[in-house]
Amino acid sequence: MLRLFRRLDGLMENQFAERGMVAQAFAFAHLNGIRGDYLEFGLWRGRTFLHAWRMKRLYRLNTMHLWGFDSFAGLPAVEPASKEIWATGQFACSEPEFRSILARNGVRPEEFTLVPGFYESSLADALHAAMAGKTAAIVYIDCDLYKSTVPVLAFLERYLTDGTIVCFDDFYCYRGRPDEGEQRALAEFLEANPAIEFQRFLTYCPAGQSFIVHRRSG
Repeated sequence: MLRLFRRLDGLMENQFAERGMVAQAFAFAHLNGIRGDYLEFGLWRGRTFLHAWRMKRLYRLNTMHLWGFDSFAGLPAVEPASKEIWATGQFACSEPEFRSILARNGVRPEEFTLVPGFYESSLADALHAAMAGKTAAIVYIDCDLYKSTVPVLAFLERYLTDGTIVCFDDFYCYRGRPDEGEQRALAEFLEANPAIEFQRFLTYCPAGQSFIVHRRSG
């Protein structure tokens, strides 16, 4: 009985927190039969990545692979500005340390793939070849910066399917301005890809917004 309560607690976790958002995304994908992998951009110390792994196990998604993308050196160069809330090198966690965190929590090496490097160089054609035939069921974008989010969205275009959930962890940073950060990157991506629609799904704290992807036919 205790085990059942723990499972229910994982599903009913506050949807307004990051882990709760991941739980809601998996519940949505399960309910709607959305199949594909989990992709996370910006890993830090693995809190959301580990929760995605737990949800994958909860729903027995044995074919789902977890992909983690990070520089493992923190944020890229950030120019100081009065309204800038991030700093160069912030959120650094080395790849060996990150792998150690996953191992301590029971994640097996064959369940995930880590792609190291800053996105403008790591999200290259060779990676597309390695991911041929893949689709994304759930995407978690924790890029913080506009310049980091742009290459991520460009990379994702071919993996988004009807019903993919995309979560932006920092969507309402920069005081919620639509011409800054992740909001600006998404607006530009949608303008360049008119066949793709992002329907607002759940808002979660402190600045997150999730979307359901739809691809228009014709």
